[in-house]
Amino acid sequence: MRLLNYSKKEEGNKHLTYTERLMIERWYNKERKSKAEIARLTNKSERTIRREIRRGETIILTTLLEKKKVYSADKSQIKYEEYKKDKGPELKISDIELVSKIEREIIENKKSPEVVAYELRNEGTNICGRTIRNAIKNGKIFKKIKRGQIIYNKSGMRVSLKEKRVGRHSPIEKSIENRPKEVDTREVYGDWEGDLVVGKQGTKTALFTLTERKTREEIIMKIPNRKTENIAKCLDRLERKYGKEFYSKFRTITFDNGSEFLGYEEIEKAKYRKGKRTTIYYAHPYRSGERGSNENNNRMIRRWIPKGIDMKNITNEFIKHIEDWINNYPRAMFGYKSTNMILSN
Repeated sequence: MRLLNYSKKEEGNKHLTYTERLMIERWYNKERKSKAEIARLTNKSERTIRREIRRGETIILTTLLEKKKVYSADKSQIKYEEYKKDKGPELKISDIELVSKIEREIIENKKSPEVVAYELRNEGTNICGRTIRNAIKNGKIFKKIKRGQIIYNKSGMRVSLKEKRVGRHSPIEKSIENRPKEVDTREVYGDWEGDLVVGKQGTKTALFTLTERKTREEIIMKIPNRKTENIAKCLDRLERKYGKEFYSKFRTITFDNGSEFLGYEEIEKAKYRKGKRTTIYYAHPYRSGERGSNENNNRMIRRWIPKGIDMKNITNEFIKHIEDWINNYPRAMFGYKSTNMILSN
């Protein structure tokens, strides 16, 4: 017997009501109806029902204390209401000033939709980053923004399995597996990740980047070529700049297996005191995620210096501008505080 009645006009409503969810709970859990049959009874597609059951799936204990998967109408309804709350209001084409402001913040100031949404909410405009991203993807409201201009456009990310210039050997004792466990927790300041941001193919000049794991503090330095001696010279400059503070500020640095980083003795050796100045470790080959903080900051640099640019033409003043921009960038993980705000506390 069909319990839910719909006209053809009502079939267009794709969203399930709470009453419908309760019926699905009864049919699926007690009457053991198939997803296809439930789809027929609700005038929904089978795909919609499958997705709905996944959303409300939960585990209960039977009277025999055995775990059992069931569908919960309440759990699914809560998730649906949270989604509606996060989605926020739709942007209207008539909001010309709002659209212009969002375009300016994303294109000129290189901000992510999430940061723009956070700042707009502080100004009294209730909107979320997902709404902005969806509107950009739709292409009808934001005419000036291209999808490739969005920072952290994760839907377009591709994981590359090719690590640049992988060295033949990284010493076992220098493996990330031997790095102090406290580095993983990010509780202590002074553990860094490093890499190079390279320029146009065939050119030698590159950017040497360092990212502190706890605060995401960024340091960017220009080098004439990708040789170990230039990496060491960059640390010489930092050691001179920070003096005694250097040795606590740079406790460890984790690199990938690029050949330019494998001369760890030269990189570790102190310039202005005897012995070591820091301790170098190496991530596993093809595991860029083990240096995820540095990889993310390097992507932020690419917002200002796209691939195919000769780094030789990039001025030190512009590099400093990018470094300051990153260190002053509001980050969701820090409650939209910037690195500099955290360091100043």
